[in-house]
Amino acid sequence: MSALPLLDLGDDPFERGLIHGRELAPMIAENIETYLARFAAGGLDSATARQEGQNWVEVIAGQNAEYSEEMRGIAEGSALPLGDIAMLNARYEITFGLFGKEARDNDLAAIAEDADGCSTFGLLPEATASGHTILGQNWDWLAGVHEHCAVLRIRRQSGSDMICYTEAGIVGGKMGVNEHGIGLVENGLVSDHDGHNAYEKPFHMRCREILDAETYDMALRPIVETRRVCSANFVVGHADGEVIDLETSPDAVSYHYPKDGLVTHSNHFLDQRHGPSQMERLSTSTLYRANRLDRLLRKDIGKLDAGLCQTALADHFGLPNAICRHPDERLPEAKRTMTNAAFVIDLNARTMEIANGPPCTTAFVTHALDDEAMTRAAE
Repeated sequence: MSALPLLDLGDDPFERGLIHGRELAPMIAENIETYLARFAAGGLDSATARQEGQNWVEVIAGQNAEYSEEMRGIAEGSALPLGDIAMLNARYEITFGLFGKEARDNDLAAIAEDADGCSTFGLLPEATASGHTILGQNWDWLAGVHEHCAVLRIRRQSGSDMICYTEAGIVGGKMGVNEHGIGLVENGLVSDHDGHNAYEKPFHMRCREILDAETYDMALRPIVETRRVCSANFVVGHADGEVIDLETSPDAVSYHYPKDGLVTHSNHFLDQRHGPSQMERLSTSTLYRANRLDRLLRKDIGKLDAGLCQTALADHFGLPNAICRHPDERLPEAKRTMTNAAFVIDLNARTMEIANGPPCTTAFVTHALDDEAMTRAAE
């Protein structure tokens, strides 16, 4: 597997996007084709998907001008239509809307185990050997997206510096940590009423705004302050020793806190106030992955380090739909998923340990916000 591209980006949002687009243009084009194929497999033809992307262009511009400018830069740098780039940046809303439709249509034999399968965790200082706050996850998603992602390291005079991971073409980033020690990992969720709020702030914009924040309370605002199109789970931590897991559906948010310094989550709702949860009807592995990850980590509470976290993320119980997920050859190619990347994020050191593929066979590589972060990681 090839190394993840690392883009060093600066203050100007359009220039950030321009570099992103130029450097990752072939990957961006591949991601567009991957999502068009996935949409088609769910009954959404390319013309309609592209029109939906075009609809999001003005919506995104009205919600976050800086995000919109960066997206516009990606389009220009990659020489691809702005509507296609917007389609990527709203792909969560489009894809998870299809998941909800597939669950409601009850065509489970055709779609079983093709959905998102992320497993996340958060560790407070009392649970770790270093006394640091650590977040982690396996990001399980469409196999076609693997090798079409990048690490962004953003340094700004105005705004928070951050290091984050994103799909090529998406402003991002989904997983990351900023200079203030605020970090993020997340999971997909599906409720039975996803989609009834049209064109609310998209998931990937919320992720970027969390990492833009200077304080922990401001990091929580993008999750809770507006309604949502689709459901999602956010695990937000702070280096000073705080982690909150926030389950969200279109109109509600619920909160889960670490027990003895550990919290885990997969892809179904734990709080019944969100109404009927749907992801377990698409991907039954969610019912055991979070509990199993909890057991694998909890036995080493107080001694947990990057190595033990990486070992837990490589667990193969339930293959191919395990914590460490591998493509299910029984599914159509457009619907196959895998662990595209695994993460152990040290919020105190401002570092991300990333495996660019299933952690059972892929080495973790350290990516740091700056040279000082690498020094902190070695302490």
